[in-house]
Amino acid sequence: MHARKSLLSLAVLVALSGSALADSSSVTTSQNGSHNVLNVDQGGATGSSINISQMGNNNTAGTIGTAIKQTATNSGISITQLQSGNISAADQAGNSNNASIYQNGLNHKAETHQAGDHNSASINQDGNLYGVASISQGLYGGSYNTASITQSGNIGGPWGDIGQTGNNNTASVTQYSNSGGGYAGVYQHGNANNGAIYQQGNTNGGATLQQSGNNNTGGVQQVSVNNSKAKVNQQGDFNNSGLYQSGTNLQATINQNGYGNYTSGNQSGSYNEETLLQTGNNNIAVVSQTGAGSLLAANTVGLTQAGSNLTANVSQTGGSGNVATIYQH
Repeated sequence: MHARKSLLSLAVLVALSGSALADSSSVTTSQNGSHNVLNVDQGGATGSSINISQMGNNNTAGTIGTAIKQTATNSGISITQLQSGNISAADQAGNSNNASIYQNGLNHKAETHQAGDHNSASINQDGNLYGVASISQGLYGGSYNTASITQSGNIGGPWGDIGQTGNNNTASVTQYSNSGGGYAGVYQHGNANNGAIYQQGNTNGGATLQQSGNNNTGGVQQVSVNNSKAKVNQQGDFNNSGLYQSGTNLQATINQNGYGNYTSGNQSGSYNEETLLQTGNNNIAVVSQTGAGSLLAANTVGLTQAGSNLTANVSQTGGSGNVATIYQH
């Protein structure tokens, strides 16, 4: 039965990629067992290459809207799936795009969409339970964008997601040994933005990073957190924001709008909450929370700066129920 399915999917592969082979493109496939399903379409793709290798269990490689499709010159797609509930997809248009998906075991899904030229995407999943990943780049013709999602040893999630439009943007999501269905999402619109989220050893950790404009840099790190959330949103140009969390029941929200603003947040301990809002130009805000709050007496920081060349530093340590509110304009 499995041999019959492999022959059927191979026949579909040849039928769909015939024109690409005529244009000196290369399509290579290797399937071993289980419920293989495969589709490839290289339309007029001179010098491009698609390499797919599937080993066992519930393989697919295409679908989630049918995918594995390449309409370009000098591009590539390489999908390697080994065992467990695999599924992949990929979709490229434009010139010199490169997409690579690797999945190892357990319940995987992956997806990659690229449009424009010279974009690079990579999804690497290794031994995750319920792992899901998705990358989309340059949907309106952007070029030179780079995105990567790396997941390993996660249980019950988390999921990772990246969305980018524009040119020369770089985004990454890295998730190791997390559990409890957390999430990480990096979304960038504009040019030359750089965003990264790193999560390790978390239970129910969640982080989102959104950047709109040019030359913005944002980073979120969550290490050994429990029931903690981080949200960073930057709009404008040349803004920089960094946030680090390690502890229990931590909440942080950073919003920046303007030019050349800088924020830094550092949270550890428990039941610490901070909200940072900056609008204007060349403002600096630094917040550190290391106390041990409680459900009924959390430590809180509310910092708002509106204007230019303003600076604020806040440090909270010790017990619970500490409150700091700063407003500068």
